[in-house]
Amino acid sequence: MEQAIMNAFCAHFSTLAQELGTLHTATLLKGVTVLELPEGRQLIRHRMPVDSIYFIVAGTVRVSVEDGPTSIVLNVLGPGQWLGEVSVLSGELMASATITTQTPARFLRMRHQMLEDLITTNQAVATVLLPHLVLMLADRLRKSYQLEASLAMAQA
Repeated sequence: MEQAIMNAFCAHFSTLAQELGTLHTATLLKGVTVLELPEGRQLIRHRMPVDSIYFIVAGTVRVSVEDGPTSIVLNVLGPGQWLGEVSVLSGELMASATITTQTPARFLRMRHQMLEDLITTNQAVATVLLPHLVLMLADRLRKSYQLEASLAMAQA
């Protein structure tokens, strides 16, 4: 594994890397590749198949959903955030949002199958990753409820 990948992950996912420890962080990162995209590119498209999760290590992305011809921005995410977790955790492998780069961005990409294999075969990694995924998902769900409530109040 490249030291640059380890450094980028530890810099932006320091809590996760600390909880995993050096050995398990290295194990996790064996399954990642680096993906770089320019500004304005779609990484994930709403309701389309997704086969990977992405750790953002540089740049920002816009998270949006389509409602007919209208696109609703849910969030802007940057380094230290994950993407693609809904599809892997739900087992549906369909995107729940569109992810578009707002700036040039760099991601560490891990295929869903690699993550699933790691979680089912490495208890130490699973014990750390799963709570992080659940907390992140719960936080995003809360934020989407707040956004929905504010949109409903604006329309009333």
